[in-house]
Amino acid sequence: MGRKFEIKGIITALLTPFTKDEQIKEDALRALIDFQVEHNVHGLFPLATTGEGMKLSMGKRKRVAEIVADQTKARIPIILHVGTQDTEMTIELAKHAEDLDVDAICAVGPFYYKPDALGLTQHYKRIGEATDLPLFIYNNVERQGYNISPEDFEKIVKNVPQVAGLKDTSYNINQLQYYVHKFGENYTIIGGGDPMMFTTFAVGAAAHISAISNVFPELTIQLYEVTKRGDYEKARELQFRLNDIRDVIKKGPYITPYKEALKLRGIDMGTVSSPLRPMDEEEIKTLRENLKKLRLI
Repeated sequence: MGRKFEIKGIITALLTPFTKDEQIKEDALRALIDFQVEHNVHGLFPLATTGEGMKLSMGKRKRVAEIVADQTKARIPIILHVGTQDTEMTIELAKHAEDLDVDAICAVGPFYYKPDALGLTQHYKRIGEATDLPLFIYNNVERQGYNISPEDFEKIVKNVPQVAGLKDTSYNINQLQYYVHKFGENYTIIGGGDPMMFTTFAVGAAAHISAISNVFPELTIQLYEVTKRGDYEKARELQFRLNDIRDVIKKGPYITPYKEALKLRGIDMGTVSSPLRPMDEEEIKTLRENLKKLRLI
């Protein structure tokens, strides 16, 4: 059963940098990838929520994927997010991903139009049959507008042998435990949502996809390593510190503070693409002051 894809640890939900005219800032993207590899993250997850993938044109999504594959040079695994609200567009991105020789693909549940269990299964079946790549289901309850339950997952995997695992961003500890307990032997279960990082590893999930590791990969890697050693007291301390950092980064317009924080680490990530907005000078000043209070800069 299952087509388990072996990956463990911290996977960065890679940001996508843009110029002021909303073109891909290629130099920054390549620098960010090298920064991640040099700080020992265990994988990359481009073009999902943090990477602004769902609102980019097909052309831009393909170009970002090409840059990521080229710059990573197979140094660490890439799980490329190809999900859209439409099955045919998702298949087109999945086929392009296979041409790039990434390690796996992942697709969020279709959004806006809510499928029933049969429609959801058919959606993933068509994606799975389109390429030879391992396929991850991405359950992002808030973004897609519904939950992909363990019962739904079981129906999908019975019909889609290409499925290798699931990323669960439900913030539901009971559900995450259930996924690990019932499916962890045959499928790779990955957690999401940075406040859940310690929980992800404590309940035995294989990996965690993190936004904050874009900026502070050292802390996320440390949390993974101490949890793996069984030092849960230290792991809780690190989780609380990451929560404090996340609280700071969540102030201001969505996603932009991650990019502004990375500028303070020497990578000019440019800006976000519309309809998201840049931070104003007062917001940037507040971000810097709060990061200083946390002794991060």
